[in-house]
Amino acid sequence: MRTLIIKTASSRLPNKEIKSNFGDLIRYTIVLNCINDDYLWLTDEKGKSLLKYFVPENKILTPKNFSGFLNEEFKIYNFDNYIFDEILFKLKGRWNGFILKKDDVIPENEKIAMIQSYFKIKDNIDWQQNLIECLGFEWKEQDYINPNISEKIEWDIGFNDNVHVEWISKKWPDEYWQELKNLLEKDYTISFQKGLNDFEEYIKWMSSCKIIITCDTLGLHLASALRKKVIVIKGPTKNMEHGYGRITFLYPQKRECMPCNSKECMHGKSCINEITPAMVKEEVIKLMRE
Repeated sequence: MRTLIIKTASSRLPNKEIKSNFGDLIRYTIVLNCINDDYLWLTDEKGKSLLKYFVPENKILTPKNFSGFLNEEFKIYNFDNYIFDEILFKLKGRWNGFILKKDDVIPENEKIAMIQSYFKIKDNIDWQQNLIECLGFEWKEQDYINPNISEKIEWDIGFNDNVHVEWISKKWPDEYWQELKNLLEKDYTISFQKGLNDFEEYIKWMSSCKIIITCDTLGLHLASALRKKVIVIKGPTKNMEHGYGRITFLYPQKRECMPCNSKECMHGKSCINEITPAMVKEEVIKLMRE
């Protein structure tokens, strides 16, 4: 029986909003290490625009070209916690992950519930390990699928300085990025993020950098998937990312309100501002020595 993976570029947040979530889309590609090659991936058009760099395009389907498979029975792994298209109600097979119930989907079990965005994992294990184990597979540090893109290294350091406009609490101040540039540019070549609205340009840019410095955003997951050394400037969000030996996390001082997972700081000044350019420079030097 063929496997069908369902995951789009959006997720339903705890407040029930449906929001773009390209980072999680990339993270779910690790499950391909646990299934055979006879699979299809059903996603939306936005998801396809990014997924095609990690999954063969002949295995990626969207609702508009899925009609020919409606009579096929699948083993279904659904990682969307919302219904993105009514075609899902017509699918045949054994559902795993988020399963159909009336006109919605619900987590199959408690462990499945914990892979949702901003859901606290009780066992305090990495998100990737929880994903693999909640599907019944053995955790063997399954890594991202190797991307089908490779660019010549042009830059020592890439500044992935953009975050979603609503997530003010994740944004490192612009003046800090500029100060960091001033601290590093005598010794290293530096490039600010390119391809903000173009995935092809964005991935080519990131692929051309040795080290990526980023906040907690898509750039974190994409840089790790591209096997880059990554420095992550963390603020109010809980860290559940498996580092694969290539991610360094920088945190502000601990406080009772952390992690708040809030879009804006409830105290008026984001804790992420405590991470200074000098602290980041120190980590860059360590990685460059390696």
